Amino acid sequence: EVRRDHRSLQLLSNITIHHSDDDHVLVYSKRATAADGSDDRVIVVINLDPHATRETTVHLDMPALGMDWHDGFTVTDELSGESYGWGERNYVRLDPHHEPAHVLVARRHA
Repeated sequence: EVRRDHRSLQLLSNITIHHSDDDHVLVYSKRATAADGSDDRVIVVINLDPHATRETTVHLDMPALGMDWHDGFTVTDELSGESYGWGERNYVRLDPHHEPAHVLVARRHA
C-alpha cells in the first residue's frame, strides 16, 4: 500500500544513500514528482541488526531531497503514523523486535 501511494517508491533509478553513525543502520531516500506536481520524498531507515536495538544519528544529503542544508521539515512514519520534526541530522532508535524500520514521508514546512 505504501509503495502504491508513493511515486518515488515505484521507480528504480532515484535512490540516494545517506550516512548513519552506525554501520548497522541503513538510510536511503527516494524522490520523484507526484502526479499533482508536488515532490514525493520518502526516507527509509532500517536496523540491519536482527538482535539489538540501535540508536544513532542519521545525516541527510539535503540537496538530494530538494532542500537547502538548513531547512527543517516534517516526517510522518507510514508504519507507525508518528510525526517528527527533522533536519540535516536526526536521532533514531530502532528496536528489531518492535520497530525495525521507519518509512518516512518528508514534507517541507510551509
